[in-house]
Amino acid sequence: MSVKTAIACLLSIIAGIILRTDAAGNIITVYYPPDKTVMEFGLLNISLGMPIHAADFIEVKSNHGLRQKIVPGSENICFTFTLEPGMNNIEIIASKEGQVVDTSVIGVFRRSDLISAYRKPPPGYVKSAFHSGDNEKCEQCHTLKPSENDRMPLNLAQIKRDSKDSGQLKPGSTCYSCHKGIMKYTYVHGPASVWSCLSCHDADAIPTYKVKVTDTEVCFSCHTEQKSSWYSKKFIHGPVNMGKCAICHNPHASDYPFHLNKPSWDLCITCHYEKRTGLHVLGDTFSSKGHPTRGKPDPVRKGKELNCASCHDPHASDFPHLWQFDVESLLELCKKCHGDKKVR
Repeated sequence: MSVKTAIACLLSIIAGIILRTDAAGNIITVYYPPDKTVMEFGLLNISLGMPIHAADFIEVKSNHGLRQKIVPGSENICFTFTLEPGMNNIEIIASKEGQVVDTSVIGVFRRSDLISAYRKPPPGYVKSAFHSGDNEKCEQCHTLKPSENDRMPLNLAQIKRDSKDSGQLKPGSTCYSCHKGIMKYTYVHGPASVWSCLSCHDADAIPTYKVKVTDTEVCFSCHTEQKSSWYSKKFIHGPVNMGKCAICHNPHASDYPFHLNKPSWDLCITCHYEKRTGLHVLGDTFSSKGHPTRGKPDPVRKGKELNCASCHDPHASDFPHLWQFDVESLLELCKKCHGDKKVR
């Protein structure tokens, strides 16, 4: 055996020893998020480090049954993972040639105002402000500070001209490379769809990019007509009155119309749980079955399915119980659909 071959074999053996030693400790280094992190929204950016060629396959799975498969192409691996409300125990499994070489588990709690059990994080879980931390590894590939382009007034025409992907806006935003996962949703909020992130987020805030004011202050800076209309009404729905638009709407993107966090009926009964049977309509009087609240065509809103918003305004109303119609009693409300005159 030549000296060159012997040295190559020796180096291979040493590399194997190092790899096995790391496997007993950590081949996978999780740069972000740290364990016991609290998140508010459903997309989590995960950043990993791993020695090149240490693994040829990575599987990511959670206790909710969500899975993601990744073939690493470099020693730094970044991807977006979907979170469910509540506790997400995320297991990252690295394999090489079919053999598991390392695993890492991180706990992420997705807080939600919609569900009482998920409003308060478990002990020891805290929010982690990525942009205010030490991101030296990430800065090797990503620009993490706003550019002049980010701060410029929105120019949709220019964004379209600069777009490289047909049918998809790809502006010169520093946010795009990490947060482009929001574009996979069916409905993307206007500012997010054109990457005008600083319309809502403050680059000079502490922590960086924090939205410093309440939901309604941010939302009503654009939705001025809604502010004027809703706050002129006699009755205002709780979330609107508390300045908590994000209880019902996702400010970035959603798979449901109006950027709702859930389908309309499911969203309402999350808080109004006792109304899920429909028995609150006539159920305590002459009808033991009550009145359906879904699964039927809406007799007034043609082409739409009956749901809570068929009778109730989810934001504000001048009429009792946030009714959609100009009525003062339940009987008058019934006549809107079951009488001769069927107008809003």
